[in-house]
Amino acid sequence: MNYEKILTLSYFLRREGMDVSIRSSITATVIWDQYKSKLTLTELKDALKSVYVKNKEDLPKYERAFNNVFIYNRDTKNRKADYVPLDIKENQQYTKTASENGPREDTTRETIIRRRLEHKKLVDNSILDDKLSTLDSIDYRVYSLCQKFSKKIANHRSLRKKEEFSHKINIPKTIRKNLKNGGHLINLVYNRPPHHKSKHIFLCDISISCQWATTWFFALMCGCHDSFDRMNIYDFDHRIVDVTQILDMEFKNSFQINVAHQGMGLRPRGHSDMTKAFGQFLRDCKLDYQTDVIILTDCRDWNGRRVNGVLESAKILRKIIVKSRNVYIFNPENKVRWNTPTSCVKDYEEVGAKVFQTSTLNEFAKVIREI
Repeated sequence: MNYEKILTLSYFLRREGMDVSIRSSITATVIWDQYKSKLTLTELKDALKSVYVKNKEDLPKYERAFNNVFIYNRDTKNRKADYVPLDIKENQQYTKTASENGPREDTTRETIIRRRLEHKKLVDNSILDDKLSTLDSIDYRVYSLCQKFSKKIANHRSLRKKEEFSHKINIPKTIRKNLKNGGHLINLVYNRPPHHKSKHIFLCDISISCQWATTWFFALMCGCHDSFDRMNIYDFDHRIVDVTQILDMEFKNSFQINVAHQGMGLRPRGHSDMTKAFGQFLRDCKLDYQTDVIILTDCRDWNGRRVNGVLESAKILRKIIVKSRNVYIFNPENKVRWNTPTSCVKDYEEVGAKVFQTSTLNEFAKVIREI
């Protein structure tokens, strides 16, 4: 049998930037061999789509490749036996959409992105250990992998919550229930304490030196924010802005996340004024013993003043710590830079904050799972 069409389709899909494995091509040839004389072109298109398309972002690419192979080049080499018959209605439909001069060219932006992706290496799980600053904000494949990773985090958190309340035995109730059995522990009574919903508040720095880390952190939270009981996310530079509602939006890459944040009136500044931002946060946000505050920042308080050797923003952070259950700081910088004169990590640790290194997606995920 001649599988020229399937091999050509796989070639076009790879040129479009899709990950087409040998197994996918073999499966497609089986479908072609068994059903090419039974299916219409539309039915064949849907059948092959179920084999090749793994992400919804790949649908436009699949449409272009399929049209190039099965519609625009339908009559090449006059091999009628290799082509699936068209119905009359389908002929009319594709006659209207097909151009006499061949397929329509991509727009400039699509062409630039496609050429850029053609020269990129294969995206796999290895990027989870790469520095956040090296990830491609335009490559949708990186964001897609990030989404899958965040769903694993959500599943891990949900399972852990269930385990907390399913394996604790209430000894007094178990003994009373088994008195009729002579004291033998036949029926166990599990402890079901009321579930106190915790509140998590994320405060993210959007200064020039920290915006890239905030963007990828937000990409992770888009997929696992439902696993939190109560959660709010604020961005800050010289003021704080509630951006929690952006979590429910759909994105294709991290670049679109930045655009959504800018739509809220946020613009990255050279340096964030942590004193003003922490002060507004302390005034506007209701903190209690069930609240965990997570601050994403590189701890570079360039505008901070010191009074008698004590950093002003550290004083305000101490008040936040007193009112909250825990205060965590996610620092995207490597630990070797925490001891530099411009770093405030030591000041924040002295007032009671817990600082974690989060320079990769894996490190982000680890602390998100555990908090």
